[in-house]
Amino acid sequence: MNDDPSEPHLTASLRVGMRIVVRFAIAGDGDAPEGGPTLTDAVGELLRIDERALVVRTRRGEVTVEQSRVVAAKEVPPAPSRRGRPHLAVSMTDLQELMVEGMPPLHQEWLGRWLLRSSDGYTGRGNSVLPLGDPGVPLDDAMSRVQAWYAERGRPPLVQLYGPTGFDVARDELGAWALAHGWRVFQRTLVLTGPVEALAAAPAPAVEVAVHDRADDAWFAGATAREQEHADTLRAMLARIQDASYLVASHEDEVGAIGRVAYGSAWAGVFALHVRPDLRRRGLGRALLRAAGQDAQSRGVRSAYLQVSADNEAAVELYRSLGFDTHHEYWYARP
Repeated sequence: MNDDPSEPHLTASLRVGMRIVVRFAIAGDGDAPEGGPTLTDAVGELLRIDERALVVRTRRGEVTVEQSRVVAAKEVPPAPSRRGRPHLAVSMTDLQELMVEGMPPLHQEWLGRWLLRSSDGYTGRGNSVLPLGDPGVPLDDAMSRVQAWYAERGRPPLVQLYGPTGFDVARDELGAWALAHGWRVFQRTLVLTGPVEALAAAPAPAVEVAVHDRADDAWFAGATAREQEHADTLRAMLARIQDASYLVASHEDEVGAIGRVAYGSAWAGVFALHVRPDLRRRGLGRALLRAAGQDAQSRGVRSAYLQVSADNEAAVELYRSLGFDTHHEYWYARP
C-alpha cells in the first residue's frame, strides 16, 4: 500500500470488481473520537469509482469514500476460505477465477456463474467452460447452450472440471454428466501455489535474466513451437493482461529460457516457462523463476500460482523444490 498521501492518483490503478483495501481520513470535525484514530480502512469489492469518490462493498454494507480523503489504496487477494498460509487459504473457485486474468480469452460470455471462453482454439484454458458456480438453468439446458455457443464459433465444446487433489470426476455433477454422455476426460493438471518470498530467495546459478513489460521478439524467439505457431492469437491474449512481466534468461548472448508473470488480484501467475532443450538441467529455469519471484516481491505480491501437467514430473519436482504446494487439480472433458 502506498502510504504517502502527497502522491497523486492513489486510486488510478483500481478497477471496478477488484477486491481492495482503501485507507482514508475520518471526515469532519468531531467524527473521530478525541485522542482516537484519524484514519480508517474499508475492505471489499470496488463497486464504483470516479474523480469524486469510490464505493466499496464491505461486510457491513456499502462505504462511499471521497477521493480527497484517500491516503492509500491497493488491490488485495480474495478473502481466505480457511486457515493456513495465504497461498493455500484461498478457495479453489476464487483461485480459478483469478487465474483467468493470467490467460484471458479473446471471447467470453457468462452463463450464470459459468464462464464460456473462446480463443481461436489456442489452449484449453482459453477455449473451455469454467464452472464457477450455478449456471442459472438446469444442467441439461446449460450444456445445450454450451454446445450451441461453441458450435457458433466452429469449435467443439470443452469443459474444465476442478476439485481437490485426487477427486473423482464421476462424483462431480458436471463430470458425471460428461461421462454419462460419452465425453472423454483427459489431461490432469495440477494447480500449484507458493509464497513469493521463498521463490525470490531460491538458490540458483548466476544467470542474466532481463525483465520487460511486453513480449518482444527475443521473448517469442525463446517460446515453444506451439506458442510461435499461434503467435498472433497469443499476442492478442497477452494484450488483454493489465499488468505483466516478460522474462528472458540469456546463455552466451542467446535466449536460453523465457517465462512470464501475470499480476492480478494481488497474485502472481507464472506462465510459459520454457528452457531451450539443449540447455536443460543447467539451472536456467530455476534462475528465471527466482527472478520472477523477485519481480513479484518488488511489487508487494505475496503469493504465486502456476499450472503444470501432472505427468511433467521434472517440472513438478522443480516447482516443489522452490516452495510450491499442490492447491487443487483439474481435468478437461469433451465429446
